[in-house]
Amino acid sequence: VAGFAVGIPLSMVPLTAVPQRTALSHAFGGLAAGLVGTAEFYLWYHHEPQNLTTFHVGALVCEILLGYLTFTGSLMAAGKLQEVKWIPQRPVTYAGQNIINLLLFTIALVLAVAVTRQPTATWAPFAFPAIIVLSLLFGVLLIIPIGGADMPTVIAILNAYAGLSAVAMGFALDNKLLVTAGALDGSSGLILAIIMC
Repeated sequence: VAGFAVGIPLSMVPLTAVPQRTALSHAFGGLAAGLVGTAEFYLWYHHEPQNLTTFHVGALVCEILLGYLTFTGSLMAAGKLQEVKWIPQRPVTYAGQNIINLLLFTIALVLAVAVTRQPTATWAPFAFPAIIVLSLLFGVLLIIPIGGADMPTVIAILNAYAGLSAVAMGFALDNKLLVTAGALDGSSGLILAIIMC
């Protein structure tokens, strides 16, 4: 359980618990990106609508899609590795799983494109939470059919997603350091996942 706590320094975590500790770091990095993206959208919508350009809103939408997906996906990965009672280590599959996952993600993308095209529309503040909920749900459903033995590779992919959400945040906030650090994180996570595969 000690390895499951985020506040514990990595040097105090047993080597066998480092993957789930890393997954938790990614989870909270993704959550931070998602929350920043959400706050920026509503701040701009209510106080600075001139900032809601197609580019900025597109970056915000990418940020929340990847950020919230990383959050729940990484929590699931950490739970599977930690053998939390309510998260089974074995793959959980059901009929039509791929269709349901694809449908959820497609709906989230359609809403994201709609908000990106008309960010100042009166319905946009209501579509944004729907994108968030769909992203959170998709993160769970994306990871649940993968067995615990494959979680280190999954964590590497989620690392890439967290990096890409940081890149999107950097574009939305016009912060070159975030773009650079996120791109390094995203590319290294992808390379690591490919090597592990």
